[in-house]
Amino acid sequence: GECGVPMDRRFTMPSNGNGIFWYEFSFANTHTIMLSSEHDCSEGSDQYVWLEATLKAVDRSVTPWLLVEFHRPMYNNEAYLGDYDVAVGMQAEFEELLVEYKVDLVLAGHYHSYLRSSRIYKDKTDETNGIYHYTIGSAGASLDTATLYPKDWVEYFSDEWGIGRITVANRTHMKWEFMQNTKEDAVVDSAWITNKIYG
Repeated sequence: GECGVPMDRRFTMPSNGNGIFWYEFSFANTHTIMLSSEHDCSEGSDQYVWLEATLKAVDRSVTPWLLVEFHRPMYNNEAYLGDYDVAVGMQAEFEELLVEYKVDLVLAGHYHSYLRSSRIYKDKTDETNGIYHYTIGSAGASLDTATLYPKDWVEYFSDEWGIGRITVANRTHMKWEFMQNTKEDAVVDSAWITNKIYG
């Protein structure tokens, strides 16, 4: 549709993927892969084939941290039925590949709230195989007031405005902080993430 046209015309995006919808970049010792939750992600699709090749090519000795970002989250506890179905589909298509290549953290928005999870695999806490999934969509739009599904992997949830901050300490540890805007940017939630390869 036309939703991506303004962004495509106003911003220069990396040319190593599909332009504005999926691409990758490295910054310091972190490699980030941006994916589309709005396009076909089934095995054999353009996005899936690109993702698999990209994950294989990441040199974790150079960029030990591997992050993946979507607009929509793969895991969330908000009870919007249509969105929940999309998340289940994303889990079916992406999860095994992200686990195989030991992705450290998946970031998403879409929901106007904040959620920090434990490591998740197949909708359950799994400290061995799981990946952290954080939703950080509460920077300024009106906040969500949806009913919440009870999920054992929810470590922290907030329906307050705020932003997230990542500080990479070294190749083994990364610090995550959620700063709540309504409390003069006070850090109201934080967690240390241990690297899946070097931690």
